[in-house]
Amino acid sequence: MNRHCVAICQLSDQPQEDFDVNTELLVLEGGEIHVATWDAEPRDGGFDVHVLNDRVDALGFMVVTDWQFLDGRAYAVVERRPQR
Repeated sequence: MNRHCVAICQLSDQPQEDFDVNTELLVLEGGEIHVATWDAEPRDGGFDVHVLNDRVDALGFMVVTDWQFLDGRAYAVVERRPQR
């Protein structure tokens, strides 16, 4: 049985001159947090759904629902990919 998890993507609140990335993706799975960070372009605060899906996939998950956007964050339900 697959357990659904939540993925949240947001812009980093770290000062850009002190931090090399501007976007962070968190996947909350039970008591674990999986994190991916990257420097997204352009830096206009928008999210590219294809990039979000690729980043979720790189963490070993797949997106179950469409991404929803609220208050500068992106949210989706994800689940762990089956082991091959």
